[in-house]
Amino acid sequence: MGISISSAINSANTKYSASLSSGEPDWAIIPSARKSNKSQAEYVDEIKELARKAANTTSKAELEYIHKQRTELCAEYMSDVSPDRKALYQQAKNAIKSQSGNPKCRGSGELTLLDFLEAAEGKISNLAEKKFTLAGGGTLVCPILTSGGHGADIYYQGTKVLTYLGSGYGWACERTPAEREKEKEFYGIYFNEYRTLKNGKGSELEELPDYLEEKPSFDMKA
Repeated sequence: MGISISSAINSANTKYSASLSSGEPDWAIIPSARKSNKSQAEYVDEIKELARKAANTTSKAELEYIHKQRTELCAEYMSDVSPDRKALYQQAKNAIKSQSGNPKCRGSGELTLLDFLEAAEGKISNLAEKKFTLAGGGTLVCPILTSGGHGADIYYQGTKVLTYLGSGYGWACERTPAEREKEKEFYGIYFNEYRTLKNGKGSELEELPDYLEEKPSFDMKA
């Protein structure tokens, strides 16, 4: 199943965009609340092991695979402080489904929130002006995208915890303040181990991921 990934950041919030070809968010990369059975020591060992693999490989393909594993492990590492994005996504889907009726499944599995947005578009002319209240304090708005059609922004406690950026960009999540701290902690452990190994070899150091550096953010909405 194909995956679309992109990223952007501003000084206040991290966005990481990832979606499956089905139109669903990629929950292996986008953190959502869950309890892990791993201890902090076990996480540190896994993070350092990935750093050692990255420091010792000369294969670009292997390094890309390590980076994918690192991104997934980081999402898991943050999950104990993450909002329940999966539940919020399902609540948003149900809210739009109630507006658009119940379109029949097209034989490709469960319909996504984007399917229901498309079904609702011809029936609700002012969809972009509506605000849907979700259970647990979340809200959903459906702005018009510059690329056409409606997006989906899900807010929770003042943070845009899930947003659809349009075709070609997919789903993104802004980090909450607690997630940003956990993310910094994760990459602090990773790069301390990585650079300890690389500095002794005189090799070129790996750059900090783009989505952890200050770069201009982008906005796909009209």
